Amino acid sequence: MDESKAFEDLKVIRTLMERPIRYSTLSGRSAVLAGLAALAGTAASWWVWLSAPAGRFTGALLASGAIWLGVLAVAATGTVLLAWQREKRQGLPFWTSVKRRILVTVLPVFAASVVLTGGLVLHGLRHPESDLWVLIAPGWMLFYGVALWQLGLLSEPAVRVLAGAFLAAGLACFLVPALLYNPAPAMGVTFGGFHLVYGLYVWRHYGG
Repeated sequence: MDESKAFEDLKVIRTLMERPIRYSTLSGRSAVLAGLAALAGTAASWWVWLSAPAGRFTGALLASGAIWLGVLAVAATGTVLLAWQREKRQGLPFWTSVKRRILVTVLPVFAASVVLTGGLVLHGLRHPESDLWVLIAPGWMLFYGVALWQLGLLSEPAVRVLAGAFLAAGLACFLVPALLYNPAPAMGVTFGGFHLVYGLYVWRHYGG
């Protein structure tokens, strides 16, 4: 076998290996589940802030944080379980080098988001008169958009479109004070609505 033939064979093998990588990052059902959980979290968080007594900023902030931690737990658990079921149906191993690559790619972005959130919450608890807490929601949108963009390099263009939507929404929150100081609608539209639209699209075109 000459060098050019060997190179062509390796190219074909790499293409065949990358194909399941691209589609393994797509999950319509998990996105729909995440969207529904986010909408429920948005409603619950909004109710907490509206019903909080005057001056009870600390309690509302902590309760809202607990709600969104629950949303994250539901979305992450659902994603793992649905991915496991899908790989099992296809006769594929669940934990592969591809999954490790995805985790290594997005984990630093989520870690940075956790650090930012923790810092802003601690600042808000120590200085109730400060309004830096309003940076949490757009920060989540921007960090999540970056993570999705990185993930989109291994997947279909729909993932990068979703990433661009989150990045644009995060920027819009900084530019529009009404969104910045009342983040519930933006959280519902982005983490709820965007995920539902993306999930239904993927479910229809790629089988969930």
